[in-house]
Amino acid sequence: MESHLRSFYFVLVKFVGILGLICWGIMQTLDSTFMAGSQFLLGALFLLCSVMTDIDSKHRKLWIMGEGIPAAIAVFLFPVIGINFAVITFLDAVSGFAVTYYLACYLFLVFAYAKQLNIGVYFLIITFLFLLYLQNYKIIGWYKKIVGENIATESQLKSDMEHNNAAHRNEMRESRLRHDNELLEEKARISQALHDKLGHSINGSLYQLEAVKVLMSKKPEESEKILQEVIDNLRGSMDEIRVIIRNERPDKKRMALKSLQALCAECEEQYNIKANLEVQADDKEIPENIWDIILDNAFEAVTNALKYSGCTEISISITALGEVVRCVIKDNGKGAENYEESMGIQGMKQRVRNVKGYLDIESMGGFTINMILPIKKQV
Repeated sequence: MESHLRSFYFVLVKFVGILGLICWGIMQTLDSTFMAGSQFLLGALFLLCSVMTDIDSKHRKLWIMGEGIPAAIAVFLFPVIGINFAVITFLDAVSGFAVTYYLACYLFLVFAYAKQLNIGVYFLIITFLFLLYLQNYKIIGWYKKIVGENIATESQLKSDMEHNNAAHRNEMRESRLRHDNELLEEKARISQALHDKLGHSINGSLYQLEAVKVLMSKKPEESEKILQEVIDNLRGSMDEIRVIIRNERPDKKRMALKSLQALCAECEEQYNIKANLEVQADDKEIPENIWDIILDNAFEAVTNALKYSGCTEISISITALGEVVRCVIKDNGKGAENYEESMGIQGMKQRVRNVKGYLDIESMGGFTINMILPIKKQV
């Protein structure tokens, strides 16, 4: 209701103002019933047409012509109100033009001077009408245009953000699928290598053992010889297994990074929480046992953030600094002035202590876990 009234405030002000002018004119001719009645009829017709110019925009030009007729008649018969009617009609007609056209309304002071009316009074009335129309059609119109453009821009930005978020989620989903596929490929490659290199050897050993089982009582010397060949063959197979595992084992850093990337993707896809991962370290700088600690503590910290923090962003930063590596896991949640060390936090601290590292927690303005871990080879 309030917004509806705000939209038609100009019409209401205009209605009240014209009604006041009509009453003012009638009061000037109270001694003549005919004159008063004529002013009332002209004023009512002018009021109807003038108000409808702002309500029925489709037929605005016709209504302006309609208000011009009683205004022209009133200028010559009842100049006290007729000049004001003429000013209003003129301003209605030029409302869509530049502000300089509005200034021409002061020319109607010439009519007031010709009719020997009080120029000062009409100057004030015309100035009031000038400012009223200027505010409604120029200032407020400009403001509405800017607001409309801002709303359109905001809508476009929201649409672009939703599109970018959808694209980012798809990218994260594809990254996670690539990660899963690489894990499967690693498993398949190791399985294939074991099958290719050990299948024939083990099958041959099984056949030889079956032969030993048959010959053991009849030809013990030959059986012993075959059994020794099986032992040598299996010993060689064990050596091959060690070589395969050493050569085919996935790179620890690469797999840890993919697990952290999958964790970030899960935060965005399932919880709509923006997750950033930043790593500044070379492949061989961080030992495998340190990657295990970083990975375990990161999963624990993110799990706690999802449960308790109410955050919208999580960042994981890993930086190698000479003989130590720094890992910072931070969220922008509510934090906690006082917090109890759960088993999860105690477990993180214990892992860090086991390698003689340092762990610090900041719980104000979000929750931050700062780990300093040594990366010397002997640790």
